[in-house]
Formats: sequence, structure tokens, C-alpha cells
Amino acid sequence: MDIEFHYWITGYIALKAGFSSEEAKTIAYASELVDDNDTGVKVKDRHSEEVYINFISQTMNILKPKKKLMRIYPIFHFVPGDPAAITARRKDGKMHILNTTPNSPNANTLLEAAFSSDEEMRLYRIGIASHTYVDTWAHQNFVGWYDYVNNIGLDPKPDIGHADAEHHPDWVCHKWEDNRLVKSVVDNRERFTEAAKCLYLQYCSYLAQQGREDKSGEWRNIESSLITIQGRPYSGDFIRYKDERIQEYKNRLDNWPDFDENIWFDEAIDTEVHGLKDSHEGLTSVLTIFKDEYFWKEGIQKENTNWYKFQESVKAQEALGIELLSPLFRQMGYDLVDEKYS
Repeated sequence: MDIEFHYWITGYIALKAGFSSEEAKTIAYASELVDDNDTGVKVKDRHSEEVYINFISQTMNILKPKKKLMRIYPIFHFVPGDPAAITARRKDGKMHILNTTPNSPNANTLLEAAFSSDEEMRLYRIGIASHTYVDTWAHQNFVGWYDYVNNIGLDPKPDIGHADAEHHPDWVCHKWEDNRLVKSVVDNRERFTEAAKCLYLQYCSYLAQQGREDKSGEWRNIESSLITIQGRPYSGDFIRYKDERIQEYKNRLDNWPDFDENIWFDEAIDTEVHGLKDSHEGLTSVLTIFKDEYFWKEGIQKENTNWYKFQESVKAQEALGIELLSPLFRQMGYDLVDEKYS
């Protein structure tokens, strides 16, 4: 899924489930930031010289993934589910131990852990786990690993995740074809509406356990609104009607601001630019000679910043994901722990 679901729809669902506006914004921002947290940085304390290193939760381009960071995919974007699921039936009869399937036990475990995490980190954990949870609908029938089972047609792109399908699995209200499947025509409106429903009910259940009003009975009205917002489905190689849909989410969210991936970072960190500001994409990222330096802002407690809490929450999901998925990967002769990255 892209920003339309991870930020706008997730925020709308969280608000309707009973989270406050500020809580819902934090959840939605953390959810989308999972896709934009693609750069490892070292942040220094000017006084103690202590260095903080973050973990990334996405590579810069899903269509051009970094092989050495493969573990990101099954932990944050392609959680392994049930290889024998009805929705995973293929024309060639193949199954894969890492196949992503909707609403899988592993994805539920990550979300449940977020709901019961430390209160200071909980909203960030919920946002991150929500991203992973709903991606099990969008990314179903792909594996977050390099494998020919992901191949669609004669596409030369690497068979990692849904690279061959490009962004078709991620677009709201989009119809496309996955010719590997017995049921080859895919309607993202059906998939995403089901994802929204399950996420909404998860939120309602959590909030009811916290002593807040249980709004699970209101789903039908929310579903109707989402279907109205999404409008007519479309097909083809270009996303359509996105601006119109986002304006409708804004109208229902009291004109929330557009997502800006730098807000939490800039609130917490000063960047000392040496020469030109570093680029983290393409050839210029390799040719940069004088690297920028990063420092915690003066007068703040880093532990209280949104960026730090988000990064610690990424690390927490990564640790749980390793614990959860290691038995599967050992069956493939692969040790996730050996692939530690920073």
C-alpha cells in the first residue's frame, strides 16, 4: 500500500475507532514513515559524544531493493502467512513457506505486541505494526525475499516482493491482473476495504480494553464512507483520482496536514551541512565527499522526541520479527540474526 492507505485511511480509521485526533495523527504518521525511513544516520550528542544509530524499515525503492537488507521485507512489509490459503492458489500449484497472506497469525502477533507495549512507545508501535498488518492484504501472494515465485511474466526486474507487479498492488481502488493466480483479476477495493475493516475492529477491541467506548458497531457507516471516497475503480499503468480522494479524506479529518517525512526528524535533530546537503538517492549518494553531520538539538531530551520513539519502536518490531520468523528461515537454512543491519 502507499501513502493513501498508510497515512490517510489509517488516520481516518484510527479517529473513527475512538483515538483522539493527536493520537490518530501519531499512529498515521508512524504508519507511513515506515516506508520513508530508508536512510541510516548517526546522531551525535554534542556533550557526551555518544552516537545514536537508527535502523531502517524500508530500502529507498521497492523496485530496486538492496539485497543485503532483505530482512526488512518479511518483518515490515511481507509478513509470512499461510502458504495453503485459498487466496494463494496458483495456476502452477506452487506454494512458498514465506508467502504473505491476509490477516496472518504473524501479523496479528506484531499488532498485539504493539497494543501491549510500553505506553510511551505504544502509539508509534501501533502505527508501525498497522503498516505491516494491512500490507498483508496488498502484498498477498508475494514473498519478501528473492525468489522466482514472485515472477510475473518476462519482467527483467529482480524477483523480490512485488517488484514485477510494480505499484499495482499498492494503489487504492485499482484493478489489475496477477496472472500467477487461479483468480487472476485483482480488485484492490475489495482487498483494501477488508484490510480497513480488520484494522478498524482491531483498534476498537484495543480501545474497549482500555475502557473507552466500543465503536465496532459503527463499521458499516465507515465502510460506506470509504467506498464513497474511493469512487469508481480504474485499471491501467497509472494511478488515477488520487488527489480527489485525498481531498475527501482531508474533509473528513478536519483538514489534516499533508505528510512530510522530515517533521519528526527536524524537530529532534540539527543537520550540519558540509558543502551541499547530502543526497541519499542515486549516484550522488555514492559521490558525496563531505558527509553531513547530525546532532541532537540543544535543550531537548532525545528520549522525548517523536523521531527517537519511532526509531526505538522500529527496533522493537525488528527484534520481535526476528524472534517470530527465525524458525521459518532456519527451515530454509538461513539465519536472520546473522543479517543484523544498522
